[in-house]
Amino acid sequence: MNFKALLILALILCTSACGHLKNQSTSSDDLATDQLPKSGASATEDIAGTAPDAPLIPTLKPDVESDIKVDDINIPATPVEPADLDVISRIRNGFSFPELNTTDVNKHEKWASSHHTYLKNLFAKAEPFLFFIVEEIERRKLPMELALLPAVESAFDPGAVSRSRAAGLWQFVPNTGRGFGLRQDWWYDGRHDPYSSTFAALDYLEQLHKMFDGDWFIALAAYNAGPGTLRREIRKAKRKGLKTDYVSLKLRTETRRYIPKLVALKHIIQYPEKYNVTLPKIANKPYFEVIELPGQIDLVEFAKQSNVDRQLLRHLNRGFKRWATAPEGPHRLLIPLNADRSVDYARLAVKNTRQVNYRNHKIKNGDTLSGIARIYGVSVAGLRSANQLSNNRIRAGRNLMIPIRGSSAPSTHLAKNSKVTHRVSAGDTLWSISRQYKVKLDQLMNWNGLRSGDVLSLNQMLTVFLK
Repeated sequence: MNFKALLILALILCTSACGHLKNQSTSSDDLATDQLPKSGASATEDIAGTAPDAPLIPTLKPDVESDIKVDDINIPATPVEPADLDVISRIRNGFSFPELNTTDVNKHEKWASSHHTYLKNLFAKAEPFLFFIVEEIERRKLPMELALLPAVESAFDPGAVSRSRAAGLWQFVPNTGRGFGLRQDWWYDGRHDPYSSTFAALDYLEQLHKMFDGDWFIALAAYNAGPGTLRREIRKAKRKGLKTDYVSLKLRTETRRYIPKLVALKHIIQYPEKYNVTLPKIANKPYFEVIELPGQIDLVEFAKQSNVDRQLLRHLNRGFKRWATAPEGPHRLLIPLNADRSVDYARLAVKNTRQVNYRNHKIKNGDTLSGIARIYGVSVAGLRSANQLSNNRIRAGRNLMIPIRGSSAPSTHLAKNSKVTHRVSAGDTLWSISRQYKVKLDQLMNWNGLRSGDVLSLNQMLTVFLK
């Protein structure tokens, strides 16, 4: 090949290489653009599931708790990375109870493993709380079997209530709940709060474990039947020279079946292939984040402004019994992490949600909605809206939520007044009663929700405010 041909060949190769490099550079730029994170929705956009007019919980009459079915709540799963150890594997690796093989255990193993829908639903309900529970059990160095206890107690439903008035994930009865710091009032029930009740339940279980000399089966039986019951049965067995282990003690049927249910579930998780069961993968990540609140807030308004499904928000924060957080706290909310930018939206919503102050008013004989509104300096319409009332009828013994702006006390002017109840007797008229108490006729009518021309009834109760 002559020199001229070599020169032409070199030029061709050089041009080809340069074109290849140029195309490669363009592809890299395109790839970088594709991998840029997409910006989230604007905070002013309408967010699916937070329709402005939709209430956070079903419409309630005063003093009636909502009853949200867990099956109706869309609990989105958190994706599991292939390299992650899932939560169920963590539970399996932390088992440390002694073996228990009884007829009851075998019966529950057979039932649970043959009802795949039961297991599927159980773990779906457990997912929002399981990582949090596992973390706390691990921190305390307790057996991982305890993470499965809510499955036996409540099927992981924080709204569950039993016939014996036990409530929440861990099924505390009222007195035991109060004994472990779970406040129960008109606004809030800590037994239904999955966050507070988990700490309380593990405190109680640790106490029982120590009380019964480190025997977890006896401690769990005491959790179900009460420590007093177990102590009595142990004393009876000792007097008769009998064994005092869990299997040997004479216990009521419910308690005898209680621990086998837990152990059966443990065995299925431990050896799923033996029972022909496929267990779900639950991400080894927090499901929710705790965000602090500045004080009492309106949950309906918060739901409208945050990118959080209102039913899921209610489910995670089941301790709040009304559509506002409790005046005395806890001043926090559990916000799911699996929704796109949900925590960012929630923090923004906390800043934008008007802080409120609600007072609880117990209705007495003779009270009227207009009279109560006047005491607290609020409108009748505001009272009806706050309590979801369709009319002005109220009933003695019930409670009303009073929306207060700035102070939780009645208005200063009316707080100085003395409230009396007047029973209508023969010959009474609105005019004569107003003269008797030296109040204006229109005030008397307003306090009692009366209109011009209304006829008084014998023994009717009227409210009068005296200076």
